[in-house]
Amino acid sequence: MLLLLGSARPCPALLLLLLLLASSARSRRGKQPRCPQGCTCTKDNALCENLRSVPHSFPPDVVSLSFVKSGFSQITSGSFLHTPSLQLLLFTANSFDSIDEDAFQGLPHLEYLFIENNKIESISPQAFRGLKSLLHLSLAYNNLETLPKDVFMGMDALTKV
Repeated sequence: MLLLLGSARPCPALLLLLLLLASSARSRRGKQPRCPQGCTCTKDNALCENLRSVPHSFPPDVVSLSFVKSGFSQITSGSFLHTPSLQLLLFTANSFDSIDEDAFQGLPHLEYLFIENNKIESISPQAFRGLKSLLHLSLAYNNLETLPKDVFMGMDALTKV
């Protein structure tokens, strides 16, 4: 308990200030997103299986996200705006067949993107727009016959495809 110097009584102004600070800190933290149903999460990793769509709530510190055997048909524009800390994103053995324009928008720290063993037939020319930190991209074992011209434009950090 805070006391005024030379007094045995608490200082009301200081108590009020402490209460305001504690309340402000709690409201800034807010409610943290939980691990979505169908996913298993640790502090910084999430593994999702058999989902019908890309969830829009993950813990804020997730840096690695994997989708396995999921049933969504495409990766739509802005699907990952809610996971800006991602550094690794993996899709394997899913059923989607297309990747829309700006599908990976809002991932400034993404370095590794594995889209393997899916059913992808088409990729929008702007699907990877904004992935300036991407170092490694794998599109192995899909149904792609061609890639759009300039699909890798602006991906200056990319070293492996």
